[in-house]
Amino acid sequence: MRIKLWSYFLVMVFVPLAIDAQARKAKANPKKAATAAKDNTTASDTQSDDAKAKAEHKEEVANLTKHYISEELMESIKNKRYLSDSDFARKKGGINVTGLPLINSDPTTGIGYGARAYLFNNGEKDDPLFRRTPYRQRVYAQFFQTTNGYEYHELNFDAPYIGNTLYRLRADLIFEQNTWANFFGVGSRSTSALGQGLSQNAAAGTFNNYGDFYSAINSKDGSGHTDAAFSKYSYTHPVGIATLERDFFGGIVRPQFGLMVSKYSINDLANSQVKLSDGSYGTSNNTLLTQYCQAGQAVGCGGGWNNTMRFGIAIDIRDFEPDPNKGMLFEAIAEVSNQALGSAYNYARYTLSEKFYYSPFPKLADLVIAGRAAYTQSAGDVPFYVMNQISSTETTYLSALGGLRSLRGYKDSRFMANNMALGNLELRWTPFDFNVLGQNFAPILVPFFDIGSPFDTPADIKNSQWFYSYGLGIRIAWNMATIIMIDYAKSKEDSNLYINFNHIF
Repeated sequence: MRIKLWSYFLVMVFVPLAIDAQARKAKANPKKAATAAKDNTTASDTQSDDAKAKAEHKEEVANLTKHYISEELMESIKNKRYLSDSDFARKKGGINVTGLPLINSDPTTGIGYGARAYLFNNGEKDDPLFRRTPYRQRVYAQFFQTTNGYEYHELNFDAPYIGNTLYRLRADLIFEQNTWANFFGVGSRSTSALGQGLSQNAAAGTFNNYGDFYSAINSKDGSGHTDAAFSKYSYTHPVGIATLERDFFGGIVRPQFGLMVSKYSINDLANSQVKLSDGSYGTSNNTLLTQYCQAGQAVGCGGGWNNTMRFGIAIDIRDFEPDPNKGMLFEAIAEVSNQALGSAYNYARYTLSEKFYYSPFPKLADLVIAGRAAYTQSAGDVPFYVMNQISSTETTYLSALGGLRSLRGYKDSRFMANNMALGNLELRWTPFDFNVLGQNFAPILVPFFDIGSPFDTPADIKNSQWFYSYGLGIRIAWNMATIIMIDYAKSKEDSNLYINFNHIF
């Protein structure tokens, strides 16, 4: 497996870098030809060119001084890609404050509502970092809850090149609660048909369709007992996260160090009163989580502290982070949870991820082919409630496999194991953009395809089951940095409609 992982690393990192280097070299050839042609110019022309170059350099230095940016900083990020002229024209300068209501639809959590307020400091347009950063600082606060008992409240801060240094600081405070969370099993057993284990309960049987499964368990027997919560549990999860990054090698390599402090309170819903789809209540039979915990097949049944230390590295040649048109992002992340950190469990998680963005006809159409491939491996005493996560240097974590950010045609956390592979492919077409009251909006049409597989050991990938989904999305880029999304996805087991924010990668 080590050989395969290193092969993955070499192919997914150095090949895109080599392609990018060739592209830059090709662009440079006309300049060399132009330079050769100028060999016949007169001495006075050469002096004139030198004077012009000196004047431009003087103006550049003055601009750097104006914004308190050193020449050393600009030299250190010289290889970092920057916005095209058209995107530069669309990006708003200065401080922008936006507030928007949150209206969300998710098959698992129900109808969501709340509000999010953004404060962007993009800097002035003549700031030399304007083209090379999504913003100089961003703060957002969110209040959000849903009809099915899910809450997610957040205060987030992000500052690339904080204090005009090569460092980037990200910080997050989150309170998450879910009274109706999914649990379909762990490991390769999670790939079993829905309802596996129901034989001891009222709605015995297995199902290949989620709608049939849901209808079967949302009923009561003569004693008022129900299987409505068979694949559910409840948790509360406060989180604090801080990460620090630094640019190297001209701004394209970014090591990261971070700490997360969090605590899970887990509640098995067996024997509790649960609400059925018709609005009545029943007493829950034993749940699937009950069976796993009683058999010793799940770690973390009692919840507890989940504190982790993260070491990561990113190789980033994207042109614009929130909505890239070209480039790629490679991530390698190692996370450690240990009792020495105050955590209740000892485990480690390793993640490799590659995201790429390619515009095949930049002069003819705003069309982007976007893809992601990710692999994660966990080892040790991994609690079931963190087994469904894929790490990222840019977000807290990615929920997998199933739900909005991974395998969209399946319910959230439908499949999870110590080893998971995920692939996503999207075609993002922006036919036009327009302005309303000084705000820029650009609709994006997005057909997509997702594929993923959970397996117990790396060797099992040869015989693992692969699950796929497909669908169509509509995104709206608001002032380029805020992405509103509507995705509809189908799979052989289910269909889901999502309304949320940001591209899934």
